[in-house]
Amino acid sequence: MDSSRVCLDTSVLIAYLKGREPGATAVERAVKDAACYITSITVYELLFGVARAQKQIGEQELLGLMIILPFDELAARRAATLHDDLIRRNQEIGVKDMLIAAICLEHDLPILTLNDRHFNRTPGLAVLTPELFLTQK
Repeated sequence: MDSSRVCLDTSVLIAYLKGREPGATAVERAVKDAACYITSITVYELLFGVARAQKQIGEQELLGLMIILPFDELAARRAATLHDDLIRRNQEIGVKDMLIAAICLEHDLPILTLNDRHFNRTPGLAVLTPELFLTQK
């Protein structure tokens, strides 16, 4: 699997910002060695968490290192089909994760996440845990 491009999920970004391993090291390596992407949905999730906590934790600096992918019409079409498929298979993963997965699929990007249980339900999506990502190359 090509690890030169990767989409980072909210879970690993929070692990990085809080210094929790192995997510923190995986994000550090991704930023150093790969083109890092995040979805607009991930930006929302991260900023919502900051707003709820009423405490900034370095999120602006981290966001500045990422390429932000929008939820556009192509991703919306992919999401609609994906959501229908997941519901039919009784494999629902939640709307936000489903939107993130659809954006990753639309851009042919693997996702680096601590939530592999959800994202592994998505057909065609390459899912990387921090442990797997750190052993690649």
